[in-house]
Amino acid sequence: MATVEEFETLDEEVRELIQNYKHKRATAYEPCTLNNIKECLIGLSEEFGLLNINYIFNPHVDVINNTIRCEAVVNLMNAVWTLLQTFKNVSEKAANLEEQNHILDHNNKQLNGLVGRLKEKISLEKNESKACVASAQRISDQSDTMLHKLTDMRAKLLQVTKQKEANERQLHNEITRLKLQNEKLTDRLRNKDVHSHPNNASHAVCKTLKTEQEDYNKHLKKVISKLETNNQMLLQEVLKLKEELLFRGMDQFTLDNGKNK
Repeated sequence: MATVEEFETLDEEVRELIQNYKHKRATAYEPCTLNNIKECLIGLSEEFGLLNINYIFNPHVDVINNTIRCEAVVNLMNAVWTLLQTFKNVSEKAANLEEQNHILDHNNKQLNGLVGRLKEKISLEKNESKACVASAQRISDQSDTMLHKLTDMRAKLLQVTKQKEANERQLHNEITRLKLQNEKLTDRLRNKDVHSHPNNASHAVCKTLKTEQEDYNKHLKKVISKLETNNQMLLQEVLKLKEELLFRGMDQFTLDNGKNK
C-alpha cells in the first residue's frame, strides 16, 4: 500500500482517482461537448456503476470512426430508463416519507403539547405535595403541642381529683368528729340535768352549757358549709377540666383524621 510520501508524489489526476475510488464516487468531468463525449460517457458509466445500474462504455469498442454504435446507444438508453425509474421510485418514496414526516411532525407537536401540560400538572402536583407535607408537618407539630397540653391537663385533673377525694375524706372525718363531740356535750348536759339540784347555780351552768353547745353547733355548721363550698368548687373545676379534655380530645381526633387522609 502506498505510503504518505508516495501518495503526495502522485499526479493530481491520479490522486483524484484514488480518492474517488476510496469514497466510492465517480470522477468529476467537465460538461459534455463534442470534443469530450467519450470522457463523459466513461463518467456516466462510473456513476451508473455506483448506482448498481448495468452500463459499461468502452471507447475502443463502442466508438467507430467517431460514431457511437447503436448497441452502445441502446445500452445507454436502457441505463437512463432504469435511472429514470429508480428516480421515480425514490421520488415517490421521498414524497411518502415527507408526508409521513409531516404527520409525525404534527403528532410530535401534539405530543410536545401533551408533555408540556403533563409537566405543568406534575409541577403543580409537586407544589401541592410540598404544601401538603408542610401542612402535615405543622399539624404534627401542633398535635405534639396538643398532646403535651393534654398530658399536663390530665396530670392536673388527677391532682385535683386526688385533692377532692382527700378533702372529702377530711370533711367526712371532721363531720364525724364534730358529731361525736356534739353527742358528748349532749350527754354531759343531759347528765347534769338529771343529777344536779335545781338551784340557781346549776341552772346557770346548764344555761352556759346550752349556749356553748349552740355556739359550737353554729361553728360546726359554718365549718361544714365552708367544706361543702370547697367541695363544690373542686367538683366544678373537675367538671371543667373533664370538659376541656373532652373537647381537646375531639380536636386531636379531628387532626389525626385529617392527617390520615
